[in-house]
Amino acid sequence: MKPTIVKTKKKVSAEQILGETRTDAILSRWRSSIWKLLWKDLLIYTILYLIIGLVYRFALPEEYQIHLESFIKYCHTQNAGLPLTFLLGFYVSLVVSRWWSQYCSLPWPDTIATFLRAVKMKEGGEEEARITRRTIVRYCLLAYLLCVRRLSIKLRKKFPTMREVIQTGLVTEAEAERIGEEDSVRQHGGSNWWMPLLWSTEIAENDVNISSAPVYGFIQMNIAGYRQKLTDVLTYGHVPIPLVYSQVVHLAVYFYFGVSLISEQWIIWRKDGDEVVYLYYPFFMTMKFLFYFGWLRVAETLYNPFGEDDDDFAIEELLNRHIKVAMKIVDKTEAPPTLQKDAFWDIMNPQVMKEMDDQDQVHDEDDVTIQLITSQEKRDPRK
Repeated sequence: MKPTIVKTKKKVSAEQILGETRTDAILSRWRSSIWKLLWKDLLIYTILYLIIGLVYRFALPEEYQIHLESFIKYCHTQNAGLPLTFLLGFYVSLVVSRWWSQYCSLPWPDTIATFLRAVKMKEGGEEEARITRRTIVRYCLLAYLLCVRRLSIKLRKKFPTMREVIQTGLVTEAEAERIGEEDSVRQHGGSNWWMPLLWSTEIAENDVNISSAPVYGFIQMNIAGYRQKLTDVLTYGHVPIPLVYSQVVHLAVYFYFGVSLISEQWIIWRKDGDEVVYLYYPFFMTMKFLFYFGWLRVAETLYNPFGEDDDDFAIEELLNRHIKVAMKIVDKTEAPPTLQKDAFWDIMNPQVMKEMDDQDQVHDEDDVTIQLITSQEKRDPRK
């Protein structure tokens, strides 16, 4: 086997990998950024601060300026003791933990599809067995859509009635009639999203090939686990964070920065001991505004991850991915590759990748060259 040369780029674009990359500056991004969330609020807040400062310096007589200066000092002293960091930090931590738990609770149909594929069918009945497998997967995805649709504003707008759900191909008109209109959102027990999963268990139970297969128990167990995960997701919608807690945090933040419009004003220097430095633009208060309000906006954005914000869950992409992958798994229309000896046959210490020596590398600033080579080729490089 000849060595394989693999060339990779040092610079990788964000579209080529999952997750965050360090190839571009984080602070310069716009989508889902603090600048996009806060620029309007910060602009209004800064204008209000400057208006108060101009009125204080140029519109008020000296007597009223002195009274206002005493009030500024009083507000500055009192506002410093507000436990804003503790309140906001704990609240944001709770919201982020809740947000991640909701995503982890979203079920994936791959395991059910894999166990269905493992069922060995009798000769001559593959077409009917394929219909059975695809129907079970379709019902699982239908339950997924109907359940998440109760929480997702985006899905609710796209599928306002069962007529639009029928157009997706996940449900027939006869099945939709048995399920019902699915208009209830808040009420417990007002939805039949679980019904397709019940049909899936009954289909698996009544199918001779599936019910007699060694993996039958795993199939039923995974369908039950699939339903449990959807129930967990739905529970987050029925039991939100207590309103009073969210109100306390919002009230604390708005009160703090409302008072800061007065307490952060620069006092006119009248005698020795007064403040000498004049920063007509509130640089430090702007940073505090970005930090605290940015924190609060994070909580507001992640509070309902099934909404329409940039960081909300891409439910439509997940559904398209699930229908594509799950159907391909259960189809059995494509045979696996031919069995053959692998490149590491009879090698005691195989290595997947080994960097080439300096003299063998291609000298290119943007290329990293990696060679896959076996121990036998090391001993006899002519092969």
